[in-house]
Amino acid sequence: MLPPNNMSRRVLVVGAGASGMSCASILAQHPDRFHVTLMEANNECGGQMFSIPINDKYGANWLNQGVQGGSHIYHHTFYLFEKLNYRPEPVNLEIAFGKDSTFWTNVYPTQLVQRHAKEIKRFSWVIKFLRWFELIFALIPIRVSLKMFFFSDEFIDCMIYPSLALFLGTGNATPDLPTVMMERLYTSSTYGMWYPVDPQMLTSNLPPMVVFPEASAIYADWKTSLENKGVSVRLGTQVKEVLSRSKHEGVRVAIGSRKPDDTTTDNASDSEGLTKPSHETVGQDTVETFDEIVFCVLADTAIRILGDQARWIEKKVLGWTKWSDDVTVTHDDLDYMKKWYEVEYNDQVAVTDLKQRDESARVERARKSFRP
Repeated sequence: MLPPNNMSRRVLVVGAGASGMSCASILAQHPDRFHVTLMEANNECGGQMFSIPINDKYGANWLNQGVQGGSHIYHHTFYLFEKLNYRPEPVNLEIAFGKDSTFWTNVYPTQLVQRHAKEIKRFSWVIKFLRWFELIFALIPIRVSLKMFFFSDEFIDCMIYPSLALFLGTGNATPDLPTVMMERLYTSSTYGMWYPVDPQMLTSNLPPMVVFPEASAIYADWKTSLENKGVSVRLGTQVKEVLSRSKHEGVRVAIGSRKPDDTTTDNASDSEGLTKPSHETVGQDTVETFDEIVFCVLADTAIRILGDQARWIEKKVLGWTKWSDDVTVTHDDLDYMKKWYEVEYNDQVAVTDLKQRDESARVERARKSFRP
């Protein structure tokens, strides 16, 4: 049965990534109303944002995997960092795409930029047109809208797609994104990384960005902070299935057995007016009952856990998610990087004049300090 009005509600948050930790953090501000249990299948918090150890020869003994940084619009993230005594490092983003004849950068103009001067000029007008009629183009895929305005394959593949995929992290799925996402990156003065469009160079600004501190350390400290507020954080604990849920009986879930080497801690303790989730054992799994459940996991994981208890609207909404199976390889060998990318200033492809606009100063700065 649900707890009386003077008792706190038992809330299960599934997933200890950014959304799950944030949800638990907000609910923990009201300990008189909520008793929060946060469960995560992995043995550490953070979800897709975590750190891996690397050799000290690279200048650090860790590397952030999944999420390395972001723009200055992430005010809530920076507020959290500050509360945990972490500071992101500001940087000016220098990019480098392609190799030799298809190489271009936002630091200095290249032959590729010069070759597509007319298309860049047209793109600066098209992006304004898309902003005026964004309701019409909102759901049209980028690949369709770009072809509607007769842009060449080289311009699309070598300049537009890479500049979008870098910021959105969408990889090979970039062509299928809605056009409004491309439009906003070039027209928004707040979160548009490539705002404003340079009608002669496409992108000539160095977007101010930040590099995040060690991710695993941040989430470890955040976990400790939540536990100090009474949140029960249970790592290495898998929510296998929702067995039943109702308004009057609450939510019954099957919880997987913890591993012997699990480092899970449960620092939340009973206090007056606080109810713990009820337990019952079925085989090797434990069945626990909560008043509410919050899914902070991937859509397909949520559907799998809900199982037969999923409502039709949940199946409909969560089932719309499309997945791409991309592999990311991080290289540290300079020869490989030089083979496929321009990692140093290349005087052979540099251009000092763009439609009678003198670019010699930019080229000279790049010759001295180009570090993409």
